[in-house]
Amino acid sequence: MKQTLAPLSVALLAALFLPALFLTGCVTGVGVGVGTSGTSVGVGIGGGRTSVGVGVSGGLGASINSYGDFLNNGPNEAYLNNKAGIKQLDDGNFEAARTIFTDTLEKYPDLPDSTYYLGLTLIYLGEREAGFGLLKTYRDPYYYRGTSAVQRMAAYLEKKPELTPEEIHKAMNRERRDGYDRDAQERLEMRRETW
Repeated sequence: MKQTLAPLSVALLAALFLPALFLTGCVTGVGVGVGTSGTSVGVGIGGGRTSVGVGVSGGLGASINSYGDFLNNGPNEAYLNNKAGIKQLDDGNFEAARTIFTDTLEKYPDLPDSTYYLGLTLIYLGEREAGFGLLKTYRDPYYYRGTSAVQRMAAYLEKKPELTPEEIHKAMNRERRDGYDRDAQERLEMRRETW
């Protein structure tokens, strides 16, 4: 027999365990899933970087790690490939990451997440010109401000040869996230105006 937690129990678990997990400042994983039969909460501690995962039945998902990497929705296969590519990138397996992102782009040309992470991977591999060139072609048709933020930051960081790939990765993710947040805020304000 399958057991589910009442919403109050979920909130209580989150209130008790999440602050303690985030205060540890290292090697923490938290997962939350929502399905058709209720909510389940999972908490685990592993040997990787800090990560938070959220899943909802129907294909929606997000994954954020210590670099601030995130994926948008897309074809399920592409999403899973990109998630595996990010794992390889975070683990320092840059050739494996390159292969995953390249293969995904061959099957799904112009996929924003694959383009973005392949560009970052090339920078880690020392192919800065090719990596920044790819990042400057980044396009997400649904996120104008996110697109322009990535392109603008890539053009700026390209002129900073003293930056390490890790610094570039974090700066790019921060700018990309800000651009996507501005797009989301703008859409919310437009909806409010129509009510």
